[in-house]
Amino acid sequence: MPQIFFMQIQSNKIQDIFSFAQKYLAKIYNEKEINEFIYILLENYSSLDKTQVLAYKERGILESELLKIVFAIKDLKKEKPIQYIIGKTKFYGLDLLLNHNVLIPRAETEELVDIIIKENKEKSGLIIADLCSGSGCIALALKKNLKNSRLFAYDIDDNSIIQIKENAENLNLDIVIEKKDLLKDISSNEKFDIIVSNPPYVMEKEKALMQNNVLKYEPEKAIFVKDDNPLIFYKSIYLFSQKFLKENGKIFLEINEALSKETANIFKEYKTKIIKDIFDKDRFLVVEK
Repeated sequence: MPQIFFMQIQSNKIQDIFSFAQKYLAKIYNEKEINEFIYILLENYSSLDKTQVLAYKERGILESELLKIVFAIKDLKKEKPIQYIIGKTKFYGLDLLLNHNVLIPRAETEELVDIIIKENKEKSGLIIADLCSGSGCIALALKKNLKNSRLFAYDIDDNSIIQIKENAENLNLDIVIEKKDLLKDISSNEKFDIIVSNPPYVMEKEKALMQNNVLKYEPEKAIFVKDDNPLIFYKSIYLFSQKFLKENGKIFLEINEALSKETANIFKEYKTKIIKDIFDKDRFLVVEK
């Protein structure tokens, strides 16, 4: 271990790890955030849950575990997301593996999944397409929670395809995974009851509103679109739905709050409904063919 960290951490006791992290990361994160980071790191590297940590703060951990935590704290100071540091994240009750080439799933996307599941929980045998699947979080959560559903996860990025396959295998969930460029390859051998997507929708001019940990580490192509054509993916989803969405089928989309009405207008021949997220922002569009 680098000598400087031996000097700064008084011991390998849990309470001293918290103290060190608070001092080392104080200029970047607040106290609550730092504590949550350490709980996550101790759970992943020392197999200690939050209850154990709170009960045994005088307890020491192994030097090998401490070393991993030290390097993780260094990465946190560089504003690297904790999900990329530990290589996984939680999403709608699932433990997802996560490489740095795919977007970190957000709470808003869990809301989108929740809307779909609550509306369709009594149905069986639904055929669902997840477009721009990323880590596969949406497809896998729907497969887990909707009875006898058939899920198709599409993405253009090779790293995403690898990640979806890893997650599907790790969770023992059987979904169809295909490499597909939504902007060019509008094709399918299936007709779908539901199409769902959380495509790139943040305009490049909105970068100034984004946090450094997003700009420095998350894949830009999964987040941003050109200012002069910000709805390009939604236009392609509309074309896809014309051919491959069943009559009375539905589309569930995560959208840019600043372009909610413009996004809904793309689907004007269908029935559309804009839904607000928990922060009271126009975040979802539900469309019925």
